Amino acid sequence: MIPCPRVLLIGAAHRNAGKTEFACEVIRRQAAARRVVGVKVTTISEREGLCPRGGEGCGVCGSLTGEFCVTEELRPDLAKDTSRLLRAGAAQVLWLRVRQPHLAEGLTATLARIPPDALIVCESNSARRVIEPGLFLVLRRADDPSLKPSSATVAHLADRVVRFHGDRWDLAPDRVVPAGDRWVLQPEATAVILAGGESRRMGTDKSLCDAGGRPLIAHIAAQLDYFPERLIGASAADRFAFLGLPVVPDREPGRGPLMGILSCVERAAYDLSFVTACDIPHLDSAFVLGLLAQAGEVDIVLPRLPDGRTEPLLAVYRKTIIPAAEAALRDGQRRIVSLLDHVRVRFVPFGPPAWYRNLNSPHDLATWRRDLAGPSESA
Repeated sequence: MIPCPRVLLIGAAHRNAGKTEFACEVIRRQAAARRVVGVKVTTISEREGLCPRGGEGCGVCGSLTGEFCVTEELRPDLAKDTSRLLRAGAAQVLWLRVRQPHLAEGLTATLARIPPDALIVCESNSARRVIEPGLFLVLRRADDPSLKPSSATVAHLADRVVRFHGDRWDLAPDRVVPAGDRWVLQPEATAVILAGGESRRMGTDKSLCDAGGRPLIAHIAAQLDYFPERLIGASAADRFAFLGLPVVPDREPGRGPLMGILSCVERAAYDLSFVTACDIPHLDSAFVLGLLAQAGEVDIVLPRLPDGRTEPLLAVYRKTIIPAAEAALRDGQRRIVSLLDHVRVRFVPFGPPAWYRNLNSPHDLATWRRDLAGPSESA
């Protein structure tokens, strides 16, 4: 299986399920900000020389002389699906025709023709047997429970089955968004970055430390731009005005991180909030979305390290924590762990993974900057 997080794979349970138009809508929404490449895959499974769909066919199978062929669509003015993807704003559109036994070979050759910084929107069912995309959607007509053969073998792998009602889908295309170089479904949740700490060990406001030419907090906020709402928890709104994001001050200053979480969770437009500190420079989107997916009926989803310690500033909180947080603060509690005996908590094992860093000191920051810059030319 080829890992392809920058691929959005769109399959269909049957014909006329709105697959190409859905792909076009996604491309229209992203093409202004990102380079998006469209790919259409036609997998050929011959039946004794006859068209797999019956009848004389369209000539696609018969015209393929090798094991696969990759062509680029250059005509946006035609009625073909590939032309529609080009009209929608795709920077490039490729069409792979491939005999089924050579699908992996054909897809590898197709992906090699796409710039490494491009996002990919690919129409195919069968490609899911070879690649592991960032997101796999299967579209089906709301009034038709059937599955065509190419879909039946992979439909169970879909991240979401999208039902087409003739003029709309039950999943809006604008909820399909990139998180860095990975396609994701936009979560129905708020992202909160707490920036109210004292940064004693750092010796300066860590949220504003340089991170590759921009403040660390801006570096973190950019990684969370796939959330529909982002909030900054801090007392000095003017300090973070450059972010263009709402700044939520503590209800009562100087009451610690629990007050910061309470204030932001209360203000959030969504029931769930992913909360992170301003000193965790890299946030893996798969991990973040995984935490949100485990929220279920609990109030907090909390990563727990092998030694039993937890990461309360890399966690998910539901609005249902508000009464317990208020009670804890009235009792003079400032620490987030004071909540845990009064709400429903799901603990999630946390390695921690290789991407995780916590920048508490100048040494931590210097080490991370060096790693961010990569090996020097003289190395």
